[in-house]
Amino acid sequence: MTGLTPFSIETTDNFQRSLKKVAKTLGVGFAQLVTEALEGLINDPYPINSRQEPLPAKIQLPDEWTFHKLEIKAGKGASGQVRLMYLVNADKCIIKLVWIYNHEQYEKRPAEKDLKNIIQEILEDTGH
Repeated sequence: MTGLTPFSIETTDNFQRSLKKVAKTLGVGFAQLVTEALEGLINDPYPINSRQEPLPAKIQLPDEWTFHKLEIKAGKGASGQVRLMYLVNADKCIIKLVWIYNHEQYEKRPAEKDLKNIIQEILEDTGH
């Protein structure tokens, strides 16, 4: 646990689009898994099944932000290996959802250029 203040979770357009794509592949039970994962992040944005993720080249986050990836087991095989990428602002207790995907879509992670553009958009929306 990081403290007493729960974190607020904010979605992005990219997250919503990527969620729809993964949900088509994984079906009905997937929504419950994502809900449970997000509820867990509210109280602990750094669970054991997450790690700090390297940033795309030529992008720098403001000091209060960090970039993370959470593993969600949604089934067997590549399609069941789901990853949720998110930004955390520990000072303001905010989590910004960046992207959700499975290993069938991206073996490692989405393209650096795409990640960079999405993160830059998010930072511009937050005034950075």
